[in-house]
Amino acid sequence: MFTAPLGSGSAGNSYLFEADGTAILIDAGFGIRETDKRLREMGRTIESIDALVITHEHYDHIHGAERISRKYGMPIYLTRGTRDGSHIDPALTRTIVFENNSTFRIGNLEVHARRTIHDAADPACFVVESGDGTRIGLATDLGFADQPVIRHLKKCDVLYFESNHDLDMLRSGSYPWSLKRRIMSRFGHLSNDEAMKALEELVCGEMKMLCLIHLSERNNDESIVRSMANELLHSRGARLDLRIAAQGKPLPMVSITRRPHPVTFYKPTQIPLFA
Repeated sequence: MFTAPLGSGSAGNSYLFEADGTAILIDAGFGIRETDKRLREMGRTIESIDALVITHEHYDHIHGAERISRKYGMPIYLTRGTRDGSHIDPALTRTIVFENNSTFRIGNLEVHARRTIHDAADPACFVVESGDGTRIGLATDLGFADQPVIRHLKKCDVLYFESNHDLDMLRSGSYPWSLKRRIMSRFGHLSNDEAMKALEELVCGEMKMLCLIHLSERNNDESIVRSMANELLHSRGARLDLRIAAQGKPLPMVSITRRPHPVTFYKPTQIPLFA
């Protein structure tokens, strides 16, 4: 399977998944021209996309969906709550409603949906699976990573996972306290500390790449996230491709194939100074 983030952050989110002749975008937070521009940087075009899949109705995830769908005739897959909570008109735009906590097929891709905790009508995270069993998980805008979500995202070859804010930066920053409370709440976004705690359960022998997403431009820093993630991976003895998604540009596309046998991680051990 081929995959890449087109961009991730509070100004827009979108992720490409492609395998076996089927290509989808999860979230469409950029307009038509910007989405096409970023796809062309990956050697793809917006015309090659078969469907849009939406996590939830917030602007930075759904901004371009309706216009892209109408212009290019591709369907938008979303929960009923997301559809009803958005400005998308199903009479004018081709929408396909799926139930959360279910599996649906788009061409040659299976999409497994699981409800998440966020201040949206019916938000979802996903595992996209290709015909050879390659699994790529995506979880963004998590107020809290509960055990159903953790179980859903286990045993992925690639994982896109939110690491939104540094708590100290958020608390001392310029946001009004009401917004700070919302971000830090169970229905807001995952802090770096919360993300690393969840990843302790999610990093596994199948995983080849971990990409941390939806970093706050004002309340986080890539160097902090990378340092914390590297420390976690080292503690687990995991050798993975670690990436941090950017807001302003796509990351290079990668090709992922499922490992026939999961690798075993060996936790580093400290040699005693005195025996």
